Formats: sequence, structure tokens, C-alpha cells
Amino acid sequence: MAHLQETPAPTFDDDIRAVDIAGPDGMAARLTNHGARLMSLTVPDRDGRMTDVTLGKDDPHDYLTDDTLMGAIVGRNANRIQNARLMLGGRQYRLTANEGRNNNHSQPNGYEHRNWTILDVGDSFVEFALDSPDMDQGFPGRFRLQVRYALVGGGLTLTVRGGCDETTVANLTTHTYWNLNGEGSGDVLGHRLHIPSERFHPTDERFIPLPEPAASVAGTPMDFRDTAVIGERLHEGERRGDRQIALARGYNHAFPIEGTGLRLMAEAAGERSGIHMAMYANAPTVLLYTAGFLDGVSGRHGHRYGPSAGLCLEPGFVPDAVHRTDCARPVLPAGTGYRLDVLYRFG
Repeated sequence: MAHLQETPAPTFDDDIRAVDIAGPDGMAARLTNHGARLMSLTVPDRDGRMTDVTLGKDDPHDYLTDDTLMGAIVGRNANRIQNARLMLGGRQYRLTANEGRNNNHSQPNGYEHRNWTILDVGDSFVEFALDSPDMDQGFPGRFRLQVRYALVGGGLTLTVRGGCDETTVANLTTHTYWNLNGEGSGDVLGHRLHIPSERFHPTDERFIPLPEPAASVAGTPMDFRDTAVIGERLHEGERRGDRQIALARGYNHAFPIEGTGLRLMAEAAGERSGIHMAMYANAPTVLLYTAGFLDGVSGRHGHRYGPSAGLCLEPGFVPDAVHRTDCARPVLPAGTGYRLDVLYRFG
């Protein structure tokens, strides 16, 4: 049964809630309206033991001071915008330069630190809403959003719907850190990974994709067309002095996925648990981040999350796509609908 948990709140913020939902096959999830965030997801391993496969916090209030975006919905624009500015309709919009001269994840005041409205809760689902006003974070237009998480047989669905009264940027993503051996169980370098992409976007030292078209993955540590162990690919790159691996301390790269509609973006499997996850989405790319910059972040049950304690698979647009002409741009015309659909299948 769904449970709306009103956890004790600090005096400075009494609107943070946690919601527990359960699926038809024993899967369970906890979410919070602070960032429309997935706090935990438990699925059975190969022996039927329920295993929490996401990094997170024990209490939703702990996310107030968290800067890792664990489990959060990120927007209005996920990832980076070069020089923290963009042009729309002949007008320049300036954002906050929160990472050198660039903007990353629409911060400060990103959606991950908003208390979303809880619209509806059922046994197996929860819906959140956010009203993002005109010029919020520097973006034009009033952007109204709804996010729905639902547990279904063998999986979790995430649906994001939105609309804006002015032409704006709309590039949301989910920033869940996955560890399919169980959170706090060590790093994910032994996980097996498949990404059905022929190309990837090399970046500069600030993780802005280079201006050239996406490069071939062939002969590089970015080649996951055939399932490979993450750590083997990563260490191969280190031995060869691969600049991309060195910059990201692993992976922080976008992979274009051919096709349209809901389609396979990535598959991963825990080498000890036997848990397999396939992620489907309707986004143009998936960004693989192996959390090379986590440094003893506090997590659940007293765990500390170090480098590669989890991996993020972020569906969305290429970082800095607002400045590119060789890929889809995250521009939402006024009065049209935004949608992001994500399906996670476990086995």
C-alpha cells in the first residue's frame, strides 16, 4: 500500500515528504517531493534477496545539503551550457555561471532542490508537479511540469510531461546513481554494460562536447556495442593514456542513440548480484557518468560513496546542444508539449 510519510521536518522547511510505493512482484520504491526524487528501489537478486540498487540518503531532509543530485529530476536544462548563455528567438538569455564560465544543471536553484507538489499517490505510483515561473534560472516562459513514477511488473516507469507559454529550453533528465550489486557494496567497475551506439561526444576539460561531430567508438574505451566490463574498458583507457578517460576519471560522455520513440538506451548487470537492468527512453542520447568525482559522500546506513560507487545513465540531449547544429536541440516551442518517457526493466 502506498504510504505518504510525513517525516520530522526542520523548522526551516516543513514541506518535505517521503512516499513509499510497491509493485506487483515485490519491488518497492521510496520517493520524495524534494527534487521529485527516487530515494531507493529494491529489486530481487538472482537468489530472490531484495536489494536496494540506488544510492541515496536515509531521510529526505538529508538532500537539502546534497550536491550530487542523487535520484533527482534535473532541469530546466540538464548538463552544461557553454558560457552560461543562449539565444532564443533572436534574444540572448544569461544564466548563472556556476561551473567556471559555464552553467551546469541549471544551478543554482535547480529543480533538484525544489519541493514539488504531490499531485496523487496510489499503491504503486506517485505523481509530482512543479510550476517554474518565467525567467526561472534565466530561462523564458512559465514551464509547468508533471512527473509520474510507477512500479509495473518487473520494472519502473518514469514519465515527465510539460508545457510552456513561451519558447524555451526543455531538457530534463533523471540523475539516479545505480549500483546493481546493492548500494554501499563497493564500486560498479565490475558491472557489465551495453550501450547500442556507434558514436560518442568527446569533451573538453569542462565537459563541454567538442565542436566536431560525434566520434566513432571503434577502437576506444567508449565502445560498449558489445557488452563489456566497465572497469576493463576504463583501465584499458588509463593504460593507453586516453585523455577522455583521464578528464572524467572514468566516463562522463554522451552517446547518441539511433531511432525515435521508446528504445533501448543501455543495459547493465551486477556481477555479484546477477541483477540485470535495461533502460529504454525516447531521448536522443544517453549520458554515461561513472561518478569519478564522488568523494566519501554520506549515504544510507552510514555508507560512504567514493569514486565509481554508482553509475548514472542520463537520458536527454547532448550537453550544450543549444549551441549545436549537428544534433537535436532542446528547444520547446510555445504551446507544445514536452515529454520524456523512461522504462527500467529488471531481471
